[in-house]
Order: sequence, then structure tokens, then C-alpha cells
Amino acid sequence: MLSPDFEHIISHMHDTASAYLEAVKLVPGAPAPTFLIDGPSGSGKTTLARQIELRWNTEEKLQVVHMDDLYPGWDGLGRGSMQALRMLQERSRGEDTRWQRYDWESDSMSEWHSVEARVPLLIEGCGSSPKGAEELSQVRLWLDAPAAIRKERALSRTEENFAEHWTQWDEQFAEYCVVHNPQAVATRVVLSSE
Repeated sequence: MLSPDFEHIISHMHDTASAYLEAVKLVPGAPAPTFLIDGPSGSGKTTLARQIELRWNTEEKLQVVHMDDLYPGWDGLGRGSMQALRMLQERSRGEDTRWQRYDWESDSMSEWHSVEARVPLLIEGCGSSPKGAEELSQVRLWLDAPAAIRKERALSRTEENFAEHWTQWDEQFAEYCVVHNPQAVATRVVLSSE
């Protein structure tokens, strides 16, 4: 069951997408709506993205890209963010785009994935809303939570070796926020206290 906040988020996404589609219905090559979920580690971005996928109630599928697949390693937040921006720029021109997955186990770039311009897209993760993204997307969600809760959530992910990289990652994210100020262009801010 989704919380009331999640219900409002989904309504916000569908309402904004509908308004956008109405505005561009006569624009040749206009891309489908684009949604971004940004915020610090442990704020609930991936959980929200999964819930949105489950509740996506249109006949058209929702493409989802996780920023974790774009970062080329623990020092790669900036490069992952620029890869997301490149995809957004190409998409805004009505072009299909693609991205290459980083394989954390082998520490190398892996297979390529396609993103269709005419299908709705959701990008979630730290760094998904770099400067310029506000002109290339319709919905930008900013998720946050108290630092202690975020750290506990992040370090509880048993499949990741986050404990030894927490400070390094948090510093990168803080620098990203200073440079790009993603919270300022969010269309909805969600603060979690649980």
C-alpha cells in the first residue's frame, strides 16, 4: 500500500505528463514525458521508482534507468550525471538514445541499453537532475531524509560495500548539489522521517 505522499507523487506525475502531452501534441518529434528522481543516498529513490513502476497505469510502458548502472565506480557520480544529461539532451531532440551499464563486480563497462524517445522515461538516483535537466524533463522529484536514517538505510544494503565508501560518496553528492542545485528545480519535494 502506498503512503499518501506516494499517491500524491503519482498523481503529480500523471497530471504533469497529461498537460505536457496536450501542449506538444502538434509538435513533430516531441519526446514522451520524462521524470527524474534525485536526492541523497538512502532517501528512498529506488523504492519510490519501484512503486511508480507498479502503479504506472497507462497502456504505454515506462522505461526506467537507475543511476547506479551509470556511475563508473565509487568516484563516478559526476560522470554518471553527465551521461544522464546527454541522454536527456538527445531525447529532447526526439532522438532515441542509449546508455552503457557499469558492471560493479568486474569494475568495467558492460552492455548497452536503448531508450526510446516516444516512450515515457524515469531516471532515478543521485545526480539524475544536473543543471539543464529542468528544461529537458517534466517532473523532477527531490527525496530527502535525516542523515542518520539515510545512512542506516544505505549501509543496510547487503549487496553493496557502502560502509567504506559512505563519506566519499556523500562528499561527491554534496559537491554535485553545490554545482547543480537540483533541489531548487524540483517540481515536488518529499521528506521522509521513517
